Amino acid sequence: MADDARSWSRDVGGVPVERVEHPSGARLVVALHGAAVLSWRAPWRHADGSVVAEELVDGYADAGELAAHDASRSAVMAPFVNRVAGGRYTFDGRTHHIPPVVPGEPVTMHGFARALDWHVSRRAEAAGPDGVASLVLRAEVGPELVRGYPYAVAFEAEYGLGAAGLDLTLRATNIGGGPAPVALGWHPYLRVPGHASIDALELTVPAARRVVTGEDLIPLPGGAAYAAIDAVGPMPLAGVRLDHAFADLRADVDGRARTIVRDPRTGLGLALWQRGGLVHVYTGDGLARRERAAIAVEPVSTLTNAFNRTDCEPDVRLAPGATRRLEAGVELLGQRLGGLAGEPG
Repeated sequence: MADDARSWSRDVGGVPVERVEHPSGARLVVALHGAAVLSWRAPWRHADGSVVAEELVDGYADAGELAAHDASRSAVMAPFVNRVAGGRYTFDGRTHHIPPVVPGEPVTMHGFARALDWHVSRRAEAAGPDGVASLVLRAEVGPELVRGYPYAVAFEAEYGLGAAGLDLTLRATNIGGGPAPVALGWHPYLRVPGHASIDALELTVPAARRVVTGEDLIPLPGGAAYAAIDAVGPMPLAGVRLDHAFADLRADVDGRARTIVRDPRTGLGLALWQRGGLVHVYTGDGLARRERAAIAVEPVSTLTNAFNRTDCEPDVRLAPGATRRLEAGVELLGQRLGGLAGEPG
């Protein structure tokens, strides 16, 4: 991974990027190809009291990884999330086939918004150290652009950078004349500073149900897709392999459900928050590069293979002119920086 956000200039290897700076010293670098976060650095107070700008995501390390969509690092997932079984789905009586998004990928997954070229719609500087700097990217698809998806949809990814967190609001608006199937998600790999591996960290997921899948990672039909649980953790990650989704997330008093990854010795870590939906957790086992160096905590608006499930139709169907949104973000845990608390309420 790039050790410094400056290694991603405004055009690296032909890849245009946008940079966002915050008065606190936090910095964000986003690729216009796919709207993926390449680097997010923020002031981090270590257990010894020292404060260093640390990298908090394991993004694409270079233009080659970005072009290959290696591990879908920080991918914006739209208009479908995770997998579509066999790449086939039926919507309003018509059956469609979407091939794998990137040549070489074994299945149709993670949506094709990550392969689109986005443009800057607007941006704003932070109004002082307590403010938020924002960047809004936009991309559109029409009926003829993507094989197997004959619908017109406009996507927006709005990133908000603060001293102690990074927010993402992902929006999809149906700009066509008929209903369209749309689901939304995000695929960030989170890093806790001071840990080259996730093995010394612990995970907490505030879920009441886990998603049950077959060997192909497609959820089982109907109600068999869910099993009741009493949350997850705090669970040590050493020796644990996860590629699982969790549902019925319990929100805190502020309406945010938080999946927490942290060092149990210090309490320092990160909380992925989201409003509604499910969360998918992947421990990075089997990755060709940087296996288990970071953990993917993925907020999604609905279940994997939702395009093929009648029980997910309300989550998928988007009427003409309507907008669907996913609200999520990452907070710093155990931080006190310049009087700003990085602990969620």
